[in-house]
Amino acid sequence: MKHQYLFEIGGENTELGKIEALELLSNENYKPKLILDETSIITIDVSNIIKPKIIRRLGMTKRISKILHQDKDIHLEKVVDKIPILDIGKRTFAIRQIGNKLKSEKKIATLLGEKIPKHNKTHLSNPEVKILYYTGIKTIISIWDSKLETYYKKCLKHHINNRPFFSPISIHPRIARSMINLANCSDGDSIIDPFCGTGGMLIEASDMGINSFGIDIMKKMVDYSIGNLEHFGLQSKVIEGDIVDINNYKFNAIVTDPPYGISTTTLGEGIEKLMTRCLELFAKKLESKQRLVMAVSNPKLIQNNNYTIIHQFEWYIHKSLTRHILVMEKN
Repeated sequence: MKHQYLFEIGGENTELGKIEALELLSNENYKPKLILDETSIITIDVSNIIKPKIIRRLGMTKRISKILHQDKDIHLEKVVDKIPILDIGKRTFAIRQIGNKLKSEKKIATLLGEKIPKHNKTHLSNPEVKILYYTGIKTIISIWDSKLETYYKKCLKHHINNRPFFSPISIHPRIARSMINLANCSDGDSIIDPFCGTGGMLIEASDMGINSFGIDIMKKMVDYSIGNLEHFGLQSKVIEGDIVDINNYKFNAIVTDPPYGISTTTLGEGIEKLMTRCLELFAKKLESKQRLVMAVSNPKLIQNNNYTIIHQFEWYIHKSLTRHILVMEKN
């Protein structure tokens, strides 16, 4: 039986958010199929009801709601007439319009409210469910359950402003989370970050139930990573060492944000030489089809015949820095 969901993607990078959702669902065997793509609003068919723990993993999706009805008709009254009474148990509810607000919200609430049993109470500030109304190239009515929250807002508690130890160029937790989801790892799998810095990747991986290992050539960064992990009550193995130390670990993917050679140090090794060395080393360790996900300032440095680039995204930081997120598979 097919199930269809509406995804509200965060505006920072809608393409990254869309691909993160599709890749995660595919890796978790939901057989996703993109049905509607209106940039920040997408709908996806899946083979099974999506488990809360999978929804919780998403970093770039604001909200997921299960589609109850969709219609090519955009006339509110005609659409509402077609839907049955909505059984939401004994839960409180609110009715909201999402996307471009082209209709009267009061009118939507009045008409859709007639489809809710009288014993259900409204709770505008903190409802247990929300009935969502969207009008684009089609009309969609979906239901959001408070138990089905993504980590779009919650992962901000891991922001550098909330860490005891940080670097000003530390990667944003939403990016880190999406990169891990693009690495095709499930519960119990392991990732390694050979340039772990202050532990951003390790924090998100551990929070999602994915085992993680971190390596950094600077002892200070190792101490910072350990301190940040302890601050959030999370665990990861972190060591001081060179990238060659990945040979001492078994893992399913490499997810990393290497130094840019500007405000970070490579201890005398130039950034071009370092990238060449690490790509060769990673290729020897990764198995065919395993993934390397990297955030780099210059994608021209990532040229190696051992990999196929599956996806590439740009994340603008400021006028002198754009991160290029590369998702690569070992050939």
